[in-house]
Amino acid sequence: MLNLPTYFRRRPVRFIPMVLSALLLVHVPDRGGAASEQHVTATIPAPLVGPYIIDPTTLAELDQQDGDCAKAGSLNFQCLVFKDDRSMMKEEDFASNPFQLSVFDEVRKTVKADLESLPKHTEFGGGNAKSLDIGFLTYAGARIELVGVINRMDRQFNRDRVDGRGERLECGEISAIYRFAYEGRLPSTAIGTRDYRSRLPVTMNVVFPARPWSKAISCQDVARRWLDYADGLKNGTPTGDLVKQAKLLVSVLKPEDIERIELNMQGSRVAAGADITDFGTLGTYIIRVFRWTQGENGGRWKPSYMTNQIDRARLLGKPFDDNTCEDKRGLKISRQALVEYLLSKNAIGDVDNGLLNIPQEFLACRAISISPGGASRSGNQPFWDAPVKAEQIIDNKEIDAALKKYDDDYTLGYVGSALEFRTRLNEASCSGCHQTRAIAGFHFPGADRPDTSPVNAVFLPGSAHFFGDQLRRIKILEKIASGEVPTFPDLATSYAARPLNSYEALKPDPASARAADLDIQLIGGWGATCLMDGVAPKGVRQWGCAKHLACKPVFQSDNQLGIGICSSPDGGAKIGDPMQVGKVVSRIFGIEKYFRDPKVPGPKDGMPRDTTISTEHVTPAAPLGNSYVASHQEAYEGIGGLDPMKIKVGSKTRMETAEEHARRVREQATGGFPAGALRLSECVGLPEEATCGLLAASGFNPCLDEVGEGRRTPDNCFGIYTNYSGVRACDAAHPCRDDYICLSPMGYSPDNAKTKFDERAKRRKDARMSVKETAANRKRLAINFFGEKMPDNAWLGSNEGAGDQRGLCIPPYFVFQFKADGHKVPKEFVPEP
Repeated sequence: MLNLPTYFRRRPVRFIPMVLSALLLVHVPDRGGAASEQHVTATIPAPLVGPYIIDPTTLAELDQQDGDCAKAGSLNFQCLVFKDDRSMMKEEDFASNPFQLSVFDEVRKTVKADLESLPKHTEFGGGNAKSLDIGFLTYAGARIELVGVINRMDRQFNRDRVDGRGERLECGEISAIYRFAYEGRLPSTAIGTRDYRSRLPVTMNVVFPARPWSKAISCQDVARRWLDYADGLKNGTPTGDLVKQAKLLVSVLKPEDIERIELNMQGSRVAAGADITDFGTLGTYIIRVFRWTQGENGGRWKPSYMTNQIDRARLLGKPFDDNTCEDKRGLKISRQALVEYLLSKNAIGDVDNGLLNIPQEFLACRAISISPGGASRSGNQPFWDAPVKAEQIIDNKEIDAALKKYDDDYTLGYVGSALEFRTRLNEASCSGCHQTRAIAGFHFPGADRPDTSPVNAVFLPGSAHFFGDQLRRIKILEKIASGEVPTFPDLATSYAARPLNSYEALKPDPASARAADLDIQLIGGWGATCLMDGVAPKGVRQWGCAKHLACKPVFQSDNQLGIGICSSPDGGAKIGDPMQVGKVVSRIFGIEKYFRDPKVPGPKDGMPRDTTISTEHVTPAAPLGNSYVASHQEAYEGIGGLDPMKIKVGSKTRMETAEEHARRVREQATGGFPAGALRLSECVGLPEEATCGLLAASGFNPCLDEVGEGRRTPDNCFGIYTNYSGVRACDAAHPCRDDYICLSPMGYSPDNAKTKFDERAKRRKDARMSVKETAANRKRLAINFFGEKMPDNAWLGSNEGAGDQRGLCIPPYFVFQFKADGHKVPKEFVPEP
């Protein structure tokens, strides 16, 4: 028996029994307070239900740890590592935070070095970045929480031999996905509640063979079990029975079978006000893979190669860079040899089907990706179509010649041009897939536990790409379960940007012009990736939009020719539509600049650049009692202070009206909305595609800075420095645009709204009167902002009187758990009794 310290024992979690009926319920808690204990849930339509375990109730059972590893959940990470026979650990070696263990020495050293070596080019903007605190890897109050278990038996195309085994994962993989989290207590001098907790922008993917190395069960039986579980989700199997089924699924995942650990972390972030690239922010992500390596002094988890992530430095004739594997530094590698491999007939077929498996000799051991902007940014494209030969891995002329020769003998299904070939190459890489249709750089952040405040809670556990790929994965499992061995065409993957058109069930209803219909918007629906006519060379991809939508450019770039977003046509704006277009210009690999079109005028006569966007010509008109707001991407300093200003009218001056003053102040210290977003200033008369949420107001960013200093909690900032706003609603069938997250709903209903509204007003008043508030903050709170009206009865009474239970689309870096900066290892950690 292994007894753990009190502070490591997981706090008990209360769950509400529920019945699943043709959809999966993801628990997300109410905003809290005495008014309501309701738990808001997200519905997952049957076509999007797949071979995965994402329900927090079930995951808590698999992850439970009650001070005894003999009784712990089989996927509790701390105990999983301890039970790994390869580690040869003894009871006295155990640590509450497993990354304190000697077997993770190389992981700690590697991550520390990575955080210190992130790009610091002034031109790149990295010099203004704030990094993730490395102390969380050894902080005793940190936790590693299970957030999902994903069946990836569709990855049978991977031909890599597993180190120490000499075999490949012939049945594919199973991934147990974890998030780093922490909890602590603020000093008694801090403002707000003292206890706090948050997840960090770090995920860890622990990869098992789908069938254990002991071969105690067949691939066919593994597939059948997962199909049974997915059917249970669709058919309304009681939660208790689903938990039992889930335990059976993971019972074959043995600690000693772990093939690799994948780490994906936001290493640093530049705030909107400090960003010099005009992207509105800069998030830099580090992706690593660690494999078990046995040495003379015992085994360690050490950095290892990454599938399809090429070593650009050595391929371009440089000895190494920070992405190069340690044992490959200084060793030459042939670019021509890689090109010959990629353009061989077998490899062309693999690229066409999205099944590329580049030999290890060409691969790197680290990937860096950046956001926002996705594929418009060269740094997210290992096979970047560079303007100069010295930066070019593979040339378009080489690709076109090979494709023409291939097409004489075989039929290409998805790749019809060099542009499409390059798209498949980049999407097959870690850094390319990482930033395509993801959630702040993650494809599976997981739903938050029920004790998480909605202001910091993920509503949808997976990205649009994750849910859009489930039909394909289910079909492959059905083949395996029936005794068939899937062939390479059967395993053909969807694009990360968009599911294949063959999955008809995911297409929107072309006869519908409503954004909130029950159809699924993943292929050609609102927010989907599309190709604009006549911009890119004609190819195989048919990426159009539903009839009531138009394909519009957002991040124009030579790096992704013709790519747009399906949004509302001119003259019929919808909430959430992009409000600005910009050109992304790549100078050298990983360094680019954003230019808005039309150009933003520079500073003049001592006034700052005006990056705001007018809504005068937006149609249809805003609802009665409401007004449009065009949130913008670039930072805006604002004009004047918080007090009313004098306005010059002809030869005379006058004081601002109350509305003019509120509008001006509303724009101060704003930015960070990729490509801009249309919203409403009040939760009044909301159209059906919109819902009500609390968005950052003036004073919000300074407040979050104080969170990082240990003086506040995120709840304190969200409870005071936010205003009601009409924003785009989201759910699994209606995802957000690229670079936005589907955040938890507020949990308002006709029964609790007045109490919540009054409680919020009292908190704001108390903060205004607090002696700990600065004079500037007191002024901010005293201003008559927009967004202070109580949400109207039409919105509160929606959803048959239960209130709107959809999530809301906002930039992910407005959510505390998706910011690398601001999280500090608490100086004081108080064990829970």
